[in-house]
Order: sequence, then structure tokens, then C-alpha cells
Amino acid sequence: MPSAEAQAAQAAPATERWDVLALRYATLRSTKRELYHRYEAYGEPDAEIEMAYYFWVLRSATQTVLFDTGFDPAAGIRRGRSMHIAPVEALRRAGVEPESVSTIVVSHMHYDHIGNIAAFPQARLVVPRRELEFWSGPMAARAQFAGHVEQAEVAALVRARDDGRVTLTDGVEEILEGVTAHCVGGHSPGQLVIAVSAAGGATVVLASDAVHFYEEYELDRPFGVIVDLPGMYAAYDLLRTLVAPPGALLVPGHDPGVLTRFPVAVEDGSAVRLA
Repeated sequence: MPSAEAQAAQAAPATERWDVLALRYATLRSTKRELYHRYEAYGEPDAEIEMAYYFWVLRSATQTVLFDTGFDPAAGIRRGRSMHIAPVEALRRAGVEPESVSTIVVSHMHYDHIGNIAAFPQARLVVPRRELEFWSGPMAARAQFAGHVEQAEVAALVRARDDGRVTLTDGVEEILEGVTAHCVGGHSPGQLVIAVSAAGGATVVLASDAVHFYEEYELDRPFGVIVDLPGMYAAYDLLRTLVAPPGALLVPGHDPGVLTRFPVAVEDGSAVRLA
């Protein structure tokens, strides 16, 4: 007869493993002086820099999850971003129909991360508590904050919460089997970084905007949009801890180099397979 330990192992469900895709849908061409906080402090000449816009797909044997949804095309064009493909169309090209998405994990509530939630009316939403409280509160109306969000999108998330579609998270929490969320400050009041147990056995750390560019992380140079500077440095430190184990991968939120570091997942090059 099997031991109690063996019986428990047989009864325990296998840990969910995920295929992870990054989908690129837009671009902004700018300069380091515009995008980095106090770039002049580094004593280097200014330089052009390209900012890529992504959202991410997590697929397991049983479910399809989005990490963010990209910006609404109309809002992006109004803000001067160059669209390559509408995010929902990019999703379809990657073989994912909107109705198959069971859960959307929101990293934070800036306009380029929650712009297409209305395209997934049946999906469950996982939202950082501090983000929803801040962006639906009075401080968000101040000039240095208000431009980073679309008020109609914030209101839609508040309605979704009131309708019971939203699960709030804070601190460190396994929000899905094999997906652990870490709530950090810095760029936004309470954004999420997620560590994903990937199908190949690696841990994929999706930083979203806790780190925009590889060089931001490697050179310890804060991005220009900041709520809390010490919080941004603390987020970098957390990410270094998360990717310290062998095989762990860091994926920043806006670096075009992601497309060259990982294998193409869609023929037109709009998506790469992270794991």
C-alpha cells in the first residue's frame, strides 16, 4: 500500500505551467532626456530611444489569461503613439479569441495598460488594491497624475468592481496557480510585477512598468514617470531578487529588444514566445 506521502503526492494537482507570449502593438520614438528621470545627472549626451508597447498572454492547458490589455487605439493615436496593430487584432493573430480569455491581470491603471478591457466583458479582473483606490480617489485629479490615465477607463474598472468582477490584490499573493503577484510602488502607486512558472520550467518575471527598459534596470536609472522615487529603486531591488535563481528571466515592459531576445511566435513578428 502506498505511503501517506505518496498518496498525498498523487492527490495533489500538478502545478499549472504557462506558455507566455509578449505581443507588441505600438511604438513611440523619443529621447533619453524625455523618458528618464533627471537624465542630465548622468553627464551623458542625449540620445534617441525607441519605446515599444506590449501586453502579455499566459496560456495553460485549462485557461488563457492576459497581463494588461494595451491602450485603446483612439487614445494612443491622440497621444501621438504609432500603432502597428490594434491590441485585440494582435491577440487574434496570436491565436487567441477575446471570448477565450478567462482572466485579465491588471499591472497598473495607466492608459496603455487598461485600454481594451471592454473587449472582454466576461473576464474576471485581478486589480491591485492600491491602484484602484488611488486612481479613483481625489489625488488622481491633480495635474501631475491625471494625464497618465483615461478617466472613462478608470470609471469602467470601478463599475466592474461594483458588479463583482474584480478581485483586489496587495502585497505578495499567488493570484493564479503558478502566477505570483508582487505589489510595488515607484512608477505608479501600487503596480504588479508577476512571476510566472513557465511551461519549460523557468520562471518568467513580467515587470510591466516597474522596469521599462533593460538599461533602466542594468544601470539603475529611474524612468521619468514617478509617484515615489525610493519605491522605484525598491522595485528594482525586488526584481533583482526575483531573477536571481538560475533560469529566471526578466522581461521589461517597453523595451524593443524583447523582440530580438526571444523566438518569434507570430509570422508577422508582432509576438514572441517568452517561455
